[in-house]
Amino acid sequence: MTPVGHLITAASMATAFMRVNGLSWTHGIAGLPAFFVVNSSLDMSSSSGLTLISLGMVLGARGPDRLEFPVFNRLTKVRRSLIPHRTLTHWPGFWILATVISYASFFAMDDILFQSIACVAIGFCIASWLHLIMDIMTPTGIPLLTPFGKRTTLNLYKTGSFGEWLYILVFLISSQLLASLLSRFFA
Repeated sequence: MTPVGHLITAASMATAFMRVNGLSWTHGIAGLPAFFVVNSSLDMSSSSGLTLISLGMVLGARGPDRLEFPVFNRLTKVRRSLIPHRTLTHWPGFWILATVISYASFFAMDDILFQSIACVAIGFCIASWLHLIMDIMTPTGIPLLTPFGKRTTLNLYKTGSFGEWLYILVFLISSQLLASLLSRFFA
């Protein structure tokens, strides 16, 4: 999937997450400074915790690609990475470990800064899972069993094609409709 496609789908997921929890971006972000001044610990289900998780989702939209430490050579116009593309950072095993560590870190200390970082990390992991789901649909696929092994693909669309944008549109509409239904059901 294209970088813009990853960002759009992660932002849509984060917005849907906020809507399901009865928050708006404006309310959530505006409440963060006052929350940090008044409180000494964070509850993951509070508006501030949910907002931090949502911000982490937006930041994690391109997480698996950015963790490869890409470098673009302007002379040769070639992108190189410290970690080869779609290997370790696109392996579900890596993200299982990262998700468990992020979640456990939230409960490890009763410090608001540490808990805030853990909430952002949880959101980052959630968006990275979405990134993997979107990438497995491309012809290149992702490795499932071992990080440097054979890649699995569903081969549903090619990156940058009309099919990709159609999947993005379907994801946008379905995530917002589902959020609307869930927010009414649980309200």
